[in-house]
Amino acid sequence: MSTPFGRREFLALVPAVLAAPTVLGCANRSQSSATPIATTPPTTPVVVFPKDTPRIAIIGCGGRGADNLSDLIGAGANVVAICDVTTSMREAALARPLAARSFTDMRELFARRHELALDGVLIATPDHTHAFPTALALRAGLAVYCEKPLTHTMEESKRIGELAAIARVPTQMGTQIHATENYRRVVELITSGAIGPVTSCDCWVNKGWCCGETGPVTTPPEGFDYDLWLGGAQNDPYIKDIQPANWRKYWEYGTGTLGDMACHMMDLPVWALGLDRARLGCVEIRAEVDRVDSVGCPEWTEASWAIPTRDASGASIDPLILRWFDNGRTSPTAQEMGARDKVSYHDRFNMVFQGSKGFLWANYGEWLITPSAVASEVVVPSPSIAASPGHHREWLDAIRAWRKGIRTAADAPLCAFTRSTVLNELVLSGTVAARAQRPVQYDFNTRAFAGGDPIASWYPAPREGWSLSNKDLDRVLRQ
Repeated sequence: MSTPFGRREFLALVPAVLAAPTVLGCANRSQSSATPIATTPPTTPVVVFPKDTPRIAIIGCGGRGADNLSDLIGAGANVVAICDVTTSMREAALARPLAARSFTDMRELFARRHELALDGVLIATPDHTHAFPTALALRAGLAVYCEKPLTHTMEESKRIGELAAIARVPTQMGTQIHATENYRRVVELITSGAIGPVTSCDCWVNKGWCCGETGPVTTPPEGFDYDLWLGGAQNDPYIKDIQPANWRKYWEYGTGTLGDMACHMMDLPVWALGLDRARLGCVEIRAEVDRVDSVGCPEWTEASWAIPTRDASGASIDPLILRWFDNGRTSPTAQEMGARDKVSYHDRFNMVFQGSKGFLWANYGEWLITPSAVASEVVVPSPSIAASPGHHREWLDAIRAWRKGIRTAADAPLCAFTRSTVLNELVLSGTVAARAQRPVQYDFNTRAFAGGDPIASWYPAPREGWSLSNKDLDRVLRQ
């Protein structure tokens, strides 16, 4: 008696089929950037996946991409395609126990999405190429996980939010610390009133991405497709050693230390203080940097966000203040309390909440309430926020549910774009204020700056074919 197999069941049971260009109808390698694997290495056992296993492609396989690939494999995903502009990165990814197609050009991957029977795409490219593949995935109706910051610019964040609202697919921003137990315990302490109503929160990091230089200019290294790496960015000369991480020092490709790290640190106050769009409203942002340069990101940044606040009667009171400090700049609160208590709070922690009763200090793995008199009276609430199965597993589980027709699964991941675009815009607005050299006001409901984008001239139009317009996206998807 024969057993009928659907397409998904067949591909799940025989993942090595994806390696065969005759099965997939691949173009000749001389005509395509897709390079299939001939076979799974004999020493590597073929993994047989359950038929409901999400089929995922990963774009960007080095650095954080390599970590994400490990996390996907560990979470049980069937990674069926990898894409990177660097040959060595693709080769390293393919050395894993995968039966995956290999691509150099992300556009070719999206054009082959039906052949690959994709469910979702994970994006771990430099900041300036986050939005384009994210938009392609959403436009194609694919689930998408994108590293932080979600976008390179505020305008891109708005566009991604619009596409996500239409697509209604499972999404997740790569703020992995959100899945930890410590962040959950801090949220529970703050919301239970352990230190009273919070009036401010300072966040900081002791590192810096400074200061992108215009040279030396050289030839891109062999095996690195610089034109594809640029994506929509201008066709500027290649700067020596800009890869694999120094692109973070340049405004054209990165967002400096604030954009790199604040999505992790400021995620906690956004969560604990319930800072959604309605709560934020129209926020005044100020920032100070060591220098304003059109090319290189600053050596250090101090930024503040004044969030309108009302009391129980609805009357306006002093705003809630969030502040950011990086690369040696110190929170005045941490400095003052550290001197008083003879403790280096700045070195031990990354943030401090100030409440009417006391202070709550936190980092990724621990928290502390001071002064001790307040701490001794705190009744630590029983855990009420469910443990995460893992940041990547949240997304994969949502894909499984979504495929079964559970539409609410689109927002099930805790860093789904409906929420993470808020954090993304909060962080990026600080980089805008720093470059504008003046206070700016951003309305989180209308998603617009008062008086228009104060640094619009910093971002020229993307190269032809790389915009987030429906026309450019559909040109790729209809190949």
